[in-house]
Amino acid sequence: MSNKLALELNGEPIAFEVRQAIVAGYTGRDLRKVRAHIEELERQGIAAPPSVPTLYRIDPGLITLGTEIDARNRPLSGEVEAALLLRSGRLEDALVAVASDFTDRDEERRSIQRSKEFAKPLSRQVWSYAAVRGCWDQIASRSWVEPGPNAALYQSGTLEALYRPEELLERLCMKPGAGLAGTVVLMGTVPLLAGTFQFTDYFACELETPEHATLALHCRVLHNSAR
Repeated sequence: MSNKLALELNGEPIAFEVRQAIVAGYTGRDLRKVRAHIEELERQGIAAPPSVPTLYRIDPGLITLGTEIDARNRPLSGEVEAALLLRSGRLEDALVAVASDFTDRDEERRSIQRSKEFAKPLSRQVWSYAAVRGCWDQIASRSWVEPGPNAALYQSGTLEALYRPEELLERLCMKPGAGLAGTVVLMGTVPLLAGTFQFTDYFACELETPEHATLALHCRVLHNSAR
């Protein structure tokens, strides 16, 4: 099943059809930190991944521009991610959005795959990857779990902490070619500043270039299905 998105690039409408969706995990460039993170998760009862980095394939229909997220009464929390939208088999043609990887933290202890099977909202505004490729490592990645201009940051870092798109695709054995057209890849996240998950009714995230071009996403999380 495919999923058609109506996006905006440089103020102009652009269509993208999602044919496959992938959530990449354990994508940090510093392997020592990745191993330490895996060990920390194991102490919390979350199994180590079969490989590093690893990928989880999800239903393309979970990729959405909707900003109301139904948590189905589950302990769902978000994480800021850069999303790569591959329009062809060539990375040069790709688009970039900011996204949130909403994950069920209880289910994560039993099955990481099942814990990922929730909506993955993207920003409607996108960048051309070619336009930001030169400053990729300097792009800031941030999130908040409460609204307002004075809200404390939940996550803050730069994409330098994570594999660049070309290296991530190679490590995930996703070779350039026609088979990648229509693929969305959520590329991993930066650490939580406080080190603990927050289950709130609000989640916002952004990517910002050194020139202050910004992609932003604001979500309402419906933790109680009766609301």
